[in-house]
Amino acid sequence: MELIGSTAIEDKLQDEVADTIQFAKKAGVKVWVLTGDKIETATNIGFSAGLLDSHMTLHSIEEIDDTDLHLKIGNINVELDSKARPSSAHFGPKRKEAIIVAGASLIKIDEDIELRELFLKAATRVDVVLACRVSPKQKADVVNLIKKRFPEKTTLSIGDGANDVSMILQAHVGVGILGKEGQQAARSADFAIG
Repeated sequence: MELIGSTAIEDKLQDEVADTIQFAKKAGVKVWVLTGDKIETATNIGFSAGLLDSHMTLHSIEEIDDTDLHLKIGNINVELDSKARPSSAHFGPKRKEAIIVAGASLIKIDEDIELRELFLKAATRVDVVLACRVSPKQKADVVNLIKKRFPEKTTLSIGDGANDVSMILQAHVGVGILGKEGQQAARSADFAIG
């Protein structure tokens, strides 16, 4: 093979993303990030976007075996339960928690009702959920899962690419960002921003 050319793109955050996310979190918005990126890349983006910080406890779910998933998510819930109980051992502000879950694990979780409930119990008690290596269909499925399980909640999906269209369409409110990823997300959204 003879190399005749190469191309590269820079996938960087826009200005003030971290400030915007912090503002939304302070307003009580529960933030879930659904991305096709690898866990390492998504975690780095989480830190640079201000979603994750070095003071957070990060719970990683990468298991694909049902038994291992039950054990892992069960242990996360036990840990969250113990931190929720008032204790003389806990001084100062409550430590923040995040769940980082792989797309392959989400597929298994979605297939098992008990696993789904265990996962949602944990996911709704942490500050951030970061789902990695998820397909466009999985993004929509996660939005639907939240809508069905918590009908009183309002879902908002924000995306900038064609891979976000199904997620934007499933949410109560969809926001498409016009940018370098094209116009598909903005065209399918309730609101479009530059």
